[in-house]
Amino acid sequence: MIGIGKLLDEVGERLQKKTHLRFVTTGWEKRIGIVIDDTASRWQLTISKGGVSAGVWEEEQSADLIVRGGEHQMEMLFGGDELVYALAKQQVKIIGTLRDQLKLDAILRLTCK
Repeated sequence: MIGIGKLLDEVGERLQKKTHLRFVTTGWEKRIGIVIDDTASRWQLTISKGGVSAGVWEEEQSADLIVRGGEHQMEMLFGGDELVYALAKQQVKIIGTLRDQLKLDAILRLTCK
């Protein structure tokens, strides 16, 4: 297992390499909370100024979107494999506005390896 923190960093790296995707994140300043149920760990993915940063999600920080599921599903979701992503997306719970859910889906699908 690679670790969720490293996978989230890789999402940011893949997004930076695909400069044609900047239009997807421009003006979309969001904090995405990631709750891993089976390990009780919490991460956040912050999208700001076209970049992505990852870190531990502190209790006092609010989130625009919450992704919740098991560690294995999160590894599948953020791992960068398009077919595995499609399966994992059906197994996690995403809470937030439909627009934000669709935007996150587009970013994760378009940054697959």
